[in-house]
Amino acid sequence: MGQLTFRKLNNELSELVNLYTNNSWNFQADPSPSEDEIIKRYKAGWYEDDKETFWIEKNKKKTGLIILSDMSDTMPLLYDVRLANEMRGKGYGEQAVKWAANYIFSSSTEKIRVEAYTRHDNYAMRKVFYKCHFQKEGYLRDSWENDDGSVEDALVYAIIRKDWEQGKKTPIKLDDVPF
Repeated sequence: MGQLTFRKLNNELSELVNLYTNNSWNFQADPSPSEDEIIKRYKAGWYEDDKETFWIEKNKKKTGLIILSDMSDTMPLLYDVRLANEMRGKGYGEQAVKWAANYIFSSSTEKIRVEAYTRHDNYAMRKVFYKCHFQKEGYLRDSWENDDGSVEDALVYAIIRKDWEQGKKTPIKLDDVPF
């Protein structure tokens, strides 16, 4: 499989456009963003406004992107993980999510938890969260709006600092009472 490295996005608009336009992500709200949309987001500061954006690299080749959001908050959001088409199904998603949790919790003792959302039918991402000790905390009906106007269900996952430190996943009490 090989080890991935992670490096902050730094004035690399053409590489960003290349990644987004040469791959597609069927489980994203915007599965195939246009070059114009990517440039517009980039120039508006979308990749950095209380966010940290990292390249996922293998052998110094840009093979994906991670966007961490709400980084000034004690509960950041693992906002986006996008791997190039040829990188999927090989364990790289798990490496990327583990790296993101390690990065967030190691960056500040003030960070309490890391949250993440995914579409209900994105089984690959759901498996990644499971393997990375993220706990499934909720099922959100009609909460994922796609660019084509359709709406999907989503799930929220999270890992808390204690579980990250201990390398485990503690159960939640979602159904302890019927209301």
